[in-house]
Amino acid sequence: MRFRSNFHSTGSRTIIIRTLLFLIVSITTAAALSEENISQQLDGSPGGKLIVDVDFGTIDVAAGADDKIDISAHRKIESNNEAQEKEYLAAAPVQVTKEGNTITIRARRQQKDHNLSWSGSCNMDARYTVRVPRNFHSELRTGGGTIIGAELTGTMSADTSGGKLKFTHLRGPTGATTSGGSIELNGCEGPVKVDTSGGRIDAIDGSGSLEAHTSGGSIVVRNFGGDTKVETSGGRLTFENINGKITGRSSGGSITARLKSPVPGDVNLETSAGSIEVTVPPDAGLDVEAEASSGRVTSELPFVGIRTDREQMKGKINGGGKSLVLRSGAGSISIKPASADVAAR
Repeated sequence: MRFRSNFHSTGSRTIIIRTLLFLIVSITTAAALSEENISQQLDGSPGGKLIVDVDFGTIDVAAGADDKIDISAHRKIESNNEAQEKEYLAAAPVQVTKEGNTITIRARRQQKDHNLSWSGSCNMDARYTVRVPRNFHSELRTGGGTIIGAELTGTMSADTSGGKLKFTHLRGPTGATTSGGSIELNGCEGPVKVDTSGGRIDAIDGSGSLEAHTSGGSIVVRNFGGDTKVETSGGRLTFENINGKITGRSSGGSITARLKSPVPGDVNLETSAGSIEVTVPPDAGLDVEAEASSGRVTSELPFVGIRTDREQMKGKINGGGKSLVLRSGAGSISIKPASADVAAR
Protein backbone atom coordinates (compact mmCIF):
# COMPACT_ATOMS: atom_id res chain seq x y z
CA MET A 1 0.00 0.00 0.00
CA ARG A 2 2.83 2.40 0.79
CA PHE A 3 4.48 1.58 -2.52
CA ARG A 4 1.26 2.39 -4.41
CA SER A 5 0.84 5.63 -2.49
CA ASN A 6 4.40 6.76 -3.29
CA PHE A 7 3.98 5.78 -6.90
CA HIS A 8 0.74 7.73 -7.14
CA SER A 9 2.38 10.76 -5.53
CA THR A 10 5.40 10.59 -7.83
CA GLY A 11 3.17 10.20 -10.86
CA SER A 12 1.10 13.21 -9.86
CA ARG A 13 4.20 15.35 -9.45
CA THR A 14 5.40 14.25 -12.88
CA ILE A 15 2.08 15.22 -14.46
CA ILE A 16 2.13 18.61 -12.72
CA ILE A 17 5.71 19.30 -13.86
CA ARG A 18 4.87 18.31 -17.43
CA THR A 19 1.78 20.53 -17.36
CA LEU A 20 3.80 23.50 -16.09
CA LEU A 21 6.44 22.95 -18.76
CA PHE A 22 3.70 22.79 -21.40
CA LEU A 23 2.20 26.06 -20.15
CA ILE A 24 5.60 27.76 -20.13
CA VAL A 25 6.25 26.64 -23.70
CA SER A 26 2.76 27.78 -24.75
CA ILE A 27 3.17 31.20 -23.15
CA THR A 28 6.59 31.64 -24.76
CA THR A 29 5.19 30.65 -28.14
CA ALA A 30 2.20 33.03 -27.81
CA ALA A 31 4.44 35.93 -26.84
CA ALA A 32 5.62 36.61 -30.40
CA LEU A 33 5.33 40.32 -31.14
CA SER A 34 6.36 42.27 -34.21
CA GLU A 35 6.43 46.08 -34.08
CA GLU A 36 7.32 48.80 -36.51
CA ASN A 37 7.83 52.50 -35.81
CA ILE A 38 8.35 55.25 -38.38
CA SER A 39 8.97 58.94 -37.75
CA GLN A 40 9.55 61.33 -40.63
CA GLN A 41 9.38 65.06 -41.33
CA LEU A 42 8.95 66.56 -44.80
CA ASP A 43 8.81 70.07 -46.14
CA GLY A 44 5.35 71.18 -47.17
CA SER A 45 3.24 74.23 -47.91
CA PRO A 46 -0.45 75.16 -47.64
CA GLY A 47 -2.78 73.97 -50.40
CA GLY A 48 -1.32 70.49 -50.73
CA LYS A 49 -2.91 67.08 -50.40
CA LEU A 50 -2.46 64.16 -48.01
CA ILE A 51 -3.36 60.61 -49.02
CA VAL A 52 -3.38 57.85 -46.38
CA ASP A 53 -4.34 54.36 -47.57
CA VAL A 54 -3.74 51.53 -45.09
CA ASP A 55 -4.91 47.98 -44.38
CA PHE A 56 -5.78 48.69 -40.76
CA GLY A 57 -5.29 51.17 -37.96
CA THR A 58 -6.31 54.59 -36.69
CA ILE A 59 -5.63 57.66 -38.85
CA ASP A 60 -5.20 60.96 -36.99
CA VAL A 61 -4.71 64.08 -39.11
CA ALA A 62 -4.63 67.64 -37.73
CA ALA A 63 -3.13 71.05 -38.38
CA GLY A 64 0.52 71.58 -37.52
CA ALA A 65 3.24 73.93 -38.72
CA ASP A 66 2.51 75.66 -42.03
CA ASP A 67 5.79 74.58 -43.65
CA LYS A 68 6.21 71.05 -42.30
CA ILE A 69 4.57 67.65 -42.53
CA ASP A 70 5.20 65.41 -39.54
CA ILE A 71 4.50 61.70 -39.89
CA SER A 72 4.48 59.14 -37.10
CA ALA A 73 3.44 55.53 -37.75
CA HIS A 74 3.29 52.65 -35.31
CA ARG A 75 2.22 49.12 -36.23
CA LYS A 76 1.99 46.09 -33.99
CA ILE A 77 1.06 42.49 -34.74
CA GLU A 78 0.89 39.91 -31.98
CA SER A 79 0.19 36.24 -32.60
CA ASN A 80 1.57 32.81 -31.88
CA ASN A 81 3.51 32.77 -35.15
CA GLU A 82 6.32 35.30 -35.48
CA ALA A 83 7.14 34.20 -39.02
CA GLN A 84 3.65 35.08 -40.18
CA GLU A 85 3.87 38.44 -38.42
CA LYS A 86 7.06 39.28 -40.29
CA GLU A 87 5.58 38.02 -43.55
CA TYR A 88 2.52 40.26 -43.19
CA LEU A 89 4.52 43.40 -42.41
CA ALA A 90 6.88 42.68 -45.29
CA ALA A 91 3.94 42.23 -47.67
CA ALA A 92 2.50 45.64 -46.71
CA PRO A 93 5.39 47.99 -45.86
CA VAL A 94 4.66 51.55 -44.80
CA GLN A 95 5.64 53.66 -47.81
CA VAL A 96 5.88 57.46 -47.67
CA THR A 97 6.18 59.33 -50.97
CA LYS A 98 6.12 62.99 -51.95
CA GLU A 99 5.27 64.24 -55.42
CA GLY A 100 5.11 68.01 -55.60
CA ASN A 101 2.88 69.03 -52.70
CA THR A 102 1.10 65.67 -52.46
CA ILE A 103 2.11 63.33 -49.64
CA THR A 104 1.10 59.66 -49.80
CA ILE A 105 1.30 57.19 -46.93
CA ARG A 106 0.45 53.68 -48.00
CA ALA A 107 0.47 50.29 -46.26
CA ARG A 108 -1.63 47.97 -48.38
CA ARG A 109 -1.01 44.39 -49.41
CA GLN A 110 -0.83 43.78 -53.14
CA GLN A 111 -3.55 41.70 -54.74
CA LYS A 112 -1.24 38.69 -54.95
CA ASP A 113 -0.68 38.81 -51.18
CA HIS A 114 -4.36 38.81 -50.19
CA ASN A 115 -4.29 35.05 -49.61
CA LEU A 116 -2.10 35.43 -46.54
CA SER A 117 -3.89 33.77 -43.63
CA TRP A 118 -3.19 33.16 -39.95
CA SER A 119 -2.91 29.71 -38.45
CA GLY A 120 -3.87 30.97 -34.97
CA SER A 121 -5.09 33.96 -33.03
CA CYS A 122 -3.78 37.39 -33.99
CA ASN A 123 -4.07 40.95 -32.64
CA MET A 124 -3.29 43.82 -35.00
CA ASP A 125 -3.02 47.48 -34.09
CA ALA A 126 -1.70 50.56 -35.86
CA ARG A 127 -1.82 54.35 -35.61
CA TYR A 128 -0.86 56.89 -38.24
CA THR A 129 -0.48 60.40 -36.83
CA VAL A 130 0.09 63.17 -39.36
CA ARG A 131 0.40 66.93 -38.90
CA VAL A 132 0.05 69.08 -42.01
CA PRO A 133 -0.39 72.79 -42.82
CA ARG A 134 -3.83 74.04 -41.76
CA ASN A 135 -4.89 74.62 -45.38
CA PHE A 136 -4.54 71.08 -46.71
CA HIS A 137 -6.76 68.55 -48.49
CA SER A 138 -7.08 65.00 -47.11
CA GLU A 139 -8.02 61.62 -48.58
CA LEU A 140 -8.05 58.99 -45.84
CA ARG A 141 -8.82 55.26 -46.07
CA THR A 142 -8.35 52.44 -43.59
CA GLY A 143 -9.49 48.82 -43.73
CA GLY A 144 -10.46 49.01 -40.07
CA GLY A 145 -9.95 51.74 -37.51
CA THR A 146 -10.90 55.21 -36.31
CA ILE A 147 -10.39 58.28 -38.49
CA ILE A 148 -9.80 61.64 -36.79
CA GLY A 149 -9.53 65.03 -38.47
CA ALA A 150 -9.14 68.38 -36.72
CA GLU A 151 -8.52 72.08 -37.42
CA LEU A 152 -8.14 71.71 -41.18
CA THR A 153 -9.30 73.85 -44.10
CA GLY A 154 -9.78 71.96 -47.34
CA THR A 155 -11.57 68.98 -48.83
CA MET A 156 -11.85 65.98 -46.49
CA SER A 157 -12.62 62.49 -47.81
CA ALA A 158 -12.61 59.60 -45.33
CA ASP A 159 -13.60 55.95 -45.43
CA THR A 160 -13.18 53.13 -42.91
CA SER A 161 -14.44 49.57 -43.17
CA GLY A 162 -15.17 49.54 -39.45
CA GLY A 163 -14.46 52.32 -36.98
CA LYS A 164 -15.40 55.67 -35.56
CA LEU A 165 -15.27 58.97 -37.44
CA LYS A 166 -14.47 62.10 -35.43
CA PHE A 167 -14.07 65.53 -37.05
CA THR A 168 -13.48 68.81 -35.23
CA HIS A 169 -13.39 72.31 -36.74
CA LEU A 170 -13.08 71.22 -40.35
CA ARG A 171 -13.68 73.97 -42.92
CA GLY A 172 -14.49 72.77 -46.40
CA PRO A 173 -16.39 69.99 -48.18
CA THR A 174 -16.44 66.82 -46.08
CA GLY A 175 -17.54 63.36 -47.19
CA ALA A 176 -17.07 60.38 -44.90
CA THR A 177 -18.36 56.82 -44.55
CA THR A 178 -17.91 53.97 -42.09
CA SER A 179 -19.21 50.43 -42.39
CA GLY A 180 -19.82 50.28 -38.65
CA GLY A 181 -19.12 53.01 -36.12
CA SER A 182 -20.33 56.26 -34.63
CA ILE A 183 -19.75 59.69 -36.20
CA GLU A 184 -18.95 62.91 -34.32
CA LEU A 185 -18.97 66.34 -35.95
CA ASN A 186 -17.91 69.28 -33.81
CA GLY A 187 -17.89 72.82 -35.22
CA CYS A 188 -17.48 71.74 -38.85
CA GLU A 189 -18.21 74.28 -41.61
CA GLY A 190 -19.08 73.61 -45.24
CA PRO A 191 -21.11 70.98 -47.06
CA VAL A 192 -20.92 67.84 -44.92
CA LYS A 193 -22.14 64.39 -46.00
CA VAL A 194 -21.62 61.40 -43.69
CA ASP A 195 -22.89 57.82 -43.64
CA THR A 196 -22.56 54.87 -41.27
CA SER A 197 -23.94 51.37 -41.66
CA GLY A 198 -24.51 51.17 -37.93
CA GLY A 199 -23.85 53.82 -35.31
CA ARG A 200 -24.89 57.06 -33.68
CA ILE A 201 -24.33 60.45 -35.36
CA ASP A 202 -23.77 63.65 -33.37
CA ALA A 203 -23.40 67.02 -35.13
CA ILE A 204 -22.81 69.89 -32.71
CA ASP A 205 -22.31 73.51 -33.82
CA GLY A 206 -21.02 74.20 -37.32
CA SER A 207 -22.57 75.66 -40.46
CA GLY A 208 -23.10 75.03 -44.16
CA SER A 209 -25.24 72.04 -45.06
CA LEU A 210 -25.54 68.61 -43.46
CA GLU A 211 -26.59 65.26 -44.89
CA ALA A 212 -26.32 62.35 -42.47
CA HIS A 213 -27.49 58.74 -42.71
CA THR A 214 -27.22 55.76 -40.39
CA SER A 215 -28.63 52.29 -40.88
CA GLY A 216 -29.01 51.83 -37.15
CA GLY A 217 -28.60 54.55 -34.53
CA SER A 218 -29.82 57.90 -33.28
CA ILE A 219 -28.94 61.27 -34.84
CA VAL A 220 -28.55 64.50 -32.88
CA VAL A 221 -28.06 67.90 -34.54
CA ARG A 222 -27.63 71.02 -32.41
CA ASN A 223 -26.69 74.63 -33.17
CA PHE A 224 -26.17 74.16 -36.88
CA GLY A 225 -26.33 77.07 -39.31
CA GLY A 226 -27.70 75.65 -42.53
CA ASP A 227 -30.02 73.12 -44.13
CA THR A 228 -30.11 69.75 -42.39
CA LYS A 229 -31.22 66.46 -43.94
CA VAL A 230 -30.85 63.28 -41.88
CA GLU A 231 -32.16 59.73 -41.97
CA THR A 232 -31.95 56.67 -39.73
CA SER A 233 -33.27 53.17 -40.35
CA GLY A 234 -33.71 52.64 -36.63
CA GLY A 235 -33.18 55.35 -34.03
CA ARG A 236 -34.24 58.63 -32.51
CA LEU A 237 -33.82 62.04 -34.20
CA THR A 238 -33.14 65.24 -32.24
CA PHE A 239 -32.93 68.75 -33.69
CA GLU A 240 -32.21 71.91 -31.75
CA ASN A 241 -31.48 75.46 -32.91
CA ILE A 242 -31.12 74.76 -36.63
CA ASN A 243 -30.76 77.84 -38.82
CA GLY A 244 -32.11 76.36 -42.05
CA LYS A 245 -34.48 73.78 -43.48
CA ILE A 246 -34.95 70.59 -41.48
CA THR A 247 -35.69 67.22 -43.07
CA GLY A 248 -35.72 64.11 -40.88
CA ARG A 249 -36.72 60.49 -41.52
CA SER A 250 -36.74 57.58 -39.09
CA SER A 251 -37.89 54.03 -39.84
CA GLY A 252 -38.21 53.26 -36.16
CA GLY A 253 -37.78 56.00 -33.56
CA SER A 254 -39.25 59.16 -32.10
CA ILE A 255 -38.41 62.67 -33.31
CA THR A 256 -38.01 65.85 -31.28
CA ALA A 257 -37.31 69.30 -32.71
CA ARG A 258 -36.90 72.67 -31.04
CA LEU A 259 -37.21 75.45 -33.61
CA LYS A 260 -35.44 78.78 -33.28
CA SER A 261 -37.10 82.19 -33.59
CA PRO A 262 -37.89 83.25 -36.20
CA VAL A 263 -38.35 79.88 -37.87
CA PRO A 264 -35.69 80.01 -40.62
CA GLY A 265 -36.86 77.28 -42.98
CA ASP A 266 -39.42 74.62 -43.82
CA VAL A 267 -39.60 71.56 -41.56
CA ASN A 268 -40.44 68.04 -42.74
CA LEU A 269 -40.33 65.20 -40.21
CA GLU A 270 -41.49 61.61 -40.66
CA THR A 271 -41.24 58.40 -38.63
CA SER A 272 -42.66 54.96 -39.31
CA ALA A 273 -42.88 54.09 -35.62
CA GLY A 274 -42.57 56.73 -32.93
CA SER A 275 -43.87 60.03 -31.64
CA ILE A 276 -43.06 63.49 -32.98
CA GLU A 277 -42.74 66.50 -30.68
CA VAL A 278 -42.02 69.97 -32.08
CA THR A 279 -41.41 73.00 -29.86
CA VAL A 280 -41.87 76.32 -31.65
CA PRO A 281 -41.67 80.02 -30.73
CA PRO A 282 -45.09 81.23 -29.46
CA ASP A 283 -45.37 83.82 -32.24
CA ALA A 284 -44.21 81.54 -35.07
CA GLY A 285 -46.29 81.61 -38.24
CA LEU A 286 -46.56 78.12 -39.70
CA ASP A 287 -48.46 76.24 -42.40
CA VAL A 288 -49.14 72.94 -40.69
CA GLU A 289 -49.83 69.53 -42.19
CA ALA A 290 -49.75 66.74 -39.62
CA GLU A 291 -50.97 63.16 -39.76
CA ALA A 292 -50.71 60.27 -37.30
CA SER A 293 -51.86 56.90 -38.64
CA SER A 294 -52.10 55.50 -35.12
CA GLY A 295 -52.11 58.29 -32.53
CA ARG A 296 -53.28 61.81 -31.77
CA VAL A 297 -52.30 65.13 -33.29
CA THR A 298 -52.37 68.08 -30.87
CA SER A 299 -51.31 71.72 -30.92
CA GLU A 300 -50.88 73.98 -27.89
CA LEU A 301 -50.69 77.01 -30.17
CA PRO A 302 -53.65 78.81 -31.81
CA PHE A 303 -54.66 76.81 -34.88
CA VAL A 304 -57.06 77.62 -37.72
CA GLY A 305 -57.84 74.92 -40.23
CA ILE A 306 -59.20 71.39 -40.65
CA ARG A 307 -58.98 68.57 -38.14
CA THR A 308 -60.06 64.96 -38.72
CA ASP A 309 -60.74 62.68 -35.76
CA ARG A 310 -57.72 64.09 -33.91
CA GLU A 311 -55.46 62.14 -36.28
CA GLN A 312 -55.01 64.83 -38.91
CA MET A 313 -54.43 68.56 -38.87
CA LYS A 314 -54.09 70.93 -41.80
CA GLY A 315 -54.12 74.67 -41.44
CA LYS A 316 -52.26 77.66 -40.06
CA ILE A 317 -50.67 78.74 -36.79
CA ASN A 318 -50.41 82.50 -36.24
CA GLY A 319 -51.55 83.26 -39.78
CA GLY A 320 -49.21 80.83 -41.52
CA GLY A 321 -45.64 81.01 -42.78
CA LYS A 322 -42.97 78.34 -43.06
CA SER A 323 -44.11 74.82 -43.85
CA LEU A 324 -44.34 72.31 -40.98
CA VAL A 325 -45.08 68.79 -42.26
CA LEU A 326 -45.27 65.99 -39.69
CA ARG A 327 -46.14 62.33 -40.25
CA SER A 328 -46.08 59.36 -37.90
CA GLY A 329 -46.99 55.78 -38.78
CA ALA A 330 -47.41 54.67 -35.17
CA GLY A 331 -47.25 57.42 -32.59
CA SER A 332 -48.65 60.76 -31.51
CA ILE A 333 -47.74 64.21 -32.84
CA SER A 334 -47.62 67.29 -30.64
CA ILE A 335 -46.82 70.95 -31.34
CA LYS A 336 -45.84 72.90 -28.24
CA PRO A 337 -44.87 76.51 -27.48
CA ALA A 338 -41.35 77.29 -26.38
CA SER A 339 -42.73 79.14 -23.32
CA ALA A 340 -45.21 77.59 -20.92
CA ASP A 341 -47.52 80.62 -20.77
CA VAL A 342 -49.14 79.77 -24.11
CA ALA A 343 -51.59 76.92 -23.75
CA ALA A 344 -54.36 77.50 -26.28
CA ARG A 345 -55.47 74.56 -28.33
